[in-house]
Order: sequence, then C-alpha cells, then structure tokens
Amino acid sequence: MEITRVQPPKFRVGKHLLNEYELRTLMLEVAQGKKPAGIKVKCSEGNISTIRKDGVLTEKLTGLDLAVSLTFQMLAL
Repeated sequence: MEITRVQPPKFRVGKHLLNEYELRTLMLEVAQGKKPAGIKVKCSEGNISTIRKDGVLTEKLTGLDLAVSLTFQMLAL
C-alpha cells in the first residue's frame, strides 16, 4: 500500500516557525485579547497576512485551506 505524503504548511511569525495548529491558536489568542493584533504572518509559499483584532487574517494564506478541503471531500463521500 502506498501512502500519500502531504507536506504540512509552515508559517513564520517573527523568528518563530509555526504549524497550522499553532497559528490557529495564535489567531484565537489575539481574538481573546491575550495577544496584540497586527501580528504579521508569512507562509512557506511566501504569502503575507496580518492577524486582525478579531483573530481573522487580512489575506488568505496558502495551506490553511488544506484541512477544510479534505473534510469537505470526506463529507461529500
């Protein structure tokens, strides 16, 4: 059996390299007021976005849609 390998996206915040779950946690913490808004995020594909006060990104980052896409494909089956 062959397993499809997936390269998970990485996101840079300052000197830190985050995985998707760490980035989503950071977005939540900004929305909760635990972290300041305006944090710049760069994905491994080069896209750059900023986390707004409500925890939402100002621009789409490549890779964040992968888990959602896979979930929708499973639901369709």
